[in-house]
Amino acid sequence: MTSHIIYSSIDKKYVATQSKLIIKKIIREKVKFKNIIISDDISMKSLRYGLKENVLKSLNAGCNLILHCNANMKEMKIVANNVPKLNKFIIKKTSQFYKFLI
Repeated sequence: MTSHIIYSSIDKKYVATQSKLIIKKIIREKVKFKNIIISDDISMKSLRYGLKENVLKSLNAGCNLILHCNANMKEMKIVANNVPKLNKFIIKKTSQFYKFLI
C-alpha cells in the first residue's frame, strides 16, 4: 500500500501514491516488487487534486488498485467510472491469494 506522503528527497511534487519515481523506479525496478500495489485511501483530504484526477494520477503512477474507504456513494461512482476493468495481472494475483486462504 502506498502512502500520501511526499518524500522530498525522491519526488518533491507528488505523494508516493502518485509518484512514478517511487512506484515505478523504486518499488518495481529497484526493489523488484511484482505483486499488486494498492493506493492509500483516495478519499483522504491529504491529496491536492479532485477525486477523479487523484484516481487517474494514482493509476498513471503505477497503482494497480485504488482504495476508497469513506462509503460516500457519489464518490464511489466517480472512482468506479475512472478505473480500468480488472486485467489479467490483478485476476492472477488475487486468485493466488484466494487459493492461499482456502
